[in-house]
Amino acid sequence: MNRNHYMALGTVLLLLGLTVFKVETVTLTEDSTRFLAQQMEQQQQSLISTVPVKKTIAIPPWPRFLIISLGAILMLHAVAMQKPG
Repeated sequence: MNRNHYMALGTVLLLLGLTVFKVETVTLTEDSTRFLAQQMEQQQQSLISTVPVKKTIAIPPWPRFLIISLGAILMLHAVAMQKPG
């Protein structure tokens, strides 16, 4: 990979991290909540009827900072690399 690839990948990760930074919670649809309940029932042997209609998942702050940091590191690495040729 040359420096253009690193810069492009770093830019995409940085912008993705900034986008994820604005999202605090994700609300699943009824179908995905039901599927998740069925998968959890196989592991825990609990009842599906106790599952709420829509599940809300809170995103912790560390993945946001991880994606932004990886993007910034790749961009700095691209700047530090030698020019081709």
